[in-house]
Amino acid sequence: MNKEGKLHALLATARIANVPSVLSNLAVGVLLGCATEGAGFTWPWALSVAAVMFYVSGNFLNDWADREWDAEHRPERALPRGLFREGLYLKVAVGGMGVGLVIAGFYGWVAWLVAAVLVGLIVLYTRVHKRVGWSVVPMGLCRACLPVLGFVAVRGSLGGQVLFPAVGLLLYVVALSLSARGESRADVEPGEKWMARGMLVGAGLVAALLPLMIMPLVGWIGLLPFFMWLGLCVTKYRSPVPAHVSALLAGIPLVDWIVLFPMAFIWLKLGRVEAGGGMFLTALLLAPFCYVLGRMLQRLAPAT
Repeated sequence: MNKEGKLHALLATARIANVPSVLSNLAVGVLLGCATEGAGFTWPWALSVAAVMFYVSGNFLNDWADREWDAEHRPERALPRGLFREGLYLKVAVGGMGVGLVIAGFYGWVAWLVAAVLVGLIVLYTRVHKRVGWSVVPMGLCRACLPVLGFVAVRGSLGGQVLFPAVGLLLYVVALSLSARGESRADVEPGEKWMARGMLVGAGLVAALLPLMIMPLVGWIGLLPFFMWLGLCVTKYRSPVPAHVSALLAGIPLVDWIVLFPMAFIWLKLGRVEAGGGMFLTALLLAPFCYVLGRMLQRLAPAT
């Protein structure tokens, strides 16, 4: 693909490499919702489109808002290069989020409310992320909303079990951002870097609490691939900074797998799924597939 062309620029604006992780985040909520007694497994395809629309639209809005800053610091992006009109990015952002809200409404008012909160967080992050240090929190909350959205879309109400992966994602994304800042600044104290890494570990432990509470002998297995990749992120992929951040971004689906990997076998033992069935295979394979796909897409367009 021509890296100087418009198609590559659009894929970079959309952060296409991170889209698989959006589907993985949504899936952990959908599967937890379907596993509740009395619910069958159905995949909300239209909601998947809405979730991707929210993410992609947020990136277009972010690049539109950052166009002047990017002209100085990220001149390789599409708007500073003059590949598209500024108004087009704003129209795509507003239109995409509007379509996403309409789709979410078909899954009930609770799903629409979660989607509206997500849109509000996207706008808040866009307004403050270049101004205040706590902007990492609304960014993390955007990710945390995705499993909640998936859960309420299939259940119609919020359940406590989905908060474990949601909080895990919140901590992971906040820690990811802090870790990236620490690696990119020479004046950061070693304690700050270790705090960020500690939060990455904490994110995994929080996500693992759900399967551990249900079946301790099985509940820990999702931590193995997560910690293996985390180890590579802070050693082999520690520098340069873009490689470090890209590696951590690729690992977002592994946070979901901390929950889904053991839960697939727990649900099998409890008789809620069948070996080889759609729900079992989705829980077992979707998150690692999204991780691999995201890593491959990073070769096509940058993740940041």
